[in-house]
Amino acid sequence: MTDTDDDRQAATEAQAADWIIRLGGTPLGPEDQRSLRAWRAASPAHEAAFRRASALWSDLDVGGWQKKTRRRRHAAAAATTGALGCALLFAGLSAGWIDAPHWFADYATAPGEIRTVRLADGSIVDLDSRSALAIHYSATERRVALLDGSAYFKVAPMIGDEHRPFVVAAARGTATALGTQFMVTRDAGGVDTTVTEHSVRVATRNADNLPRSVIVPEGQRAHYDPDGTLGMAQAAPVAALTAWRTGQLVFDDAPLSRVVAHLNRYRRGRILLMGRGLGERRVSGVFSCADIDGAVTTITRELGVKTITLTRLATVIY
Repeated sequence: MTDTDDDRQAATEAQAADWIIRLGGTPLGPEDQRSLRAWRAASPAHEAAFRRASALWSDLDVGGWQKKTRRRRHAAAAATTGALGCALLFAGLSAGWIDAPHWFADYATAPGEIRTVRLADGSIVDLDSRSALAIHYSATERRVALLDGSAYFKVAPMIGDEHRPFVVAAARGTATALGTQFMVTRDAGGVDTTVTEHSVRVATRNADNLPRSVIVPEGQRAHYDPDGTLGMAQAAPVAALTAWRTGQLVFDDAPLSRVVAHLNRYRRGRILLMGRGLGERRVSGVFSCADIDGAVTTITRELGVKTITLTRLATVIY
């Protein structure tokens, strides 16, 4: 399937989701009903997408929520149910359910898995949950590509017969080891390089193909955006950032949106946020990587918010 086909299918699925959400709320008027019939009849793909969305929506009738919506007994319940349906449909239809970067990896971890691998030169890599790494060693360079997630590197030094620099490529930048231990994290927000021993040179090229670099010393980290825009090195809470290596997740006054994004790397399915301003609520605490459901229970209790589990696909915090 081409990119154009993918885009067309995604648009069709989004339109189907929109129709289903509208059907779950205020009854459609005659004109909207004619528009829906025309849209479904316009293409077999439209009808198939509508049926898939309808089946997914039917799973949302938890405790009579859907009936409450249709009967419009409570406006608040209707708004909540519609948003829940939209959230689940978006999650189910988005590419986020599929770890595509892992298809191209030499080493990859599943949700909840933390793995240590030894590379050919003796370097050791700890891979965080849902992370992917590709190896591209050559005669002149020890290059690895971080495709997704986090990796902690203990680099074999350039001594004896080993003369090749160790380089971690991620998105539009690289981290070249000038010492031995550092961590690189890649997600939708960009790339972070955190140094725990000696230093690392981080280099990028921005959208205009202009190069920039910074030396990151021990105890600091540098961030660059997906477009390659590189910031300055800054002090970092190294112990908290690398706590996953010992099975812990540490958050200190972090926004809930960031916490949820991190928790999602450790479980199958998705945790979703629903509610204006909810993602900005602050979270502090130490949680077990092996008990994400327990973390959700603790966080929601502390914040005074609620959760609902929709089949096995999603848990919604609202």
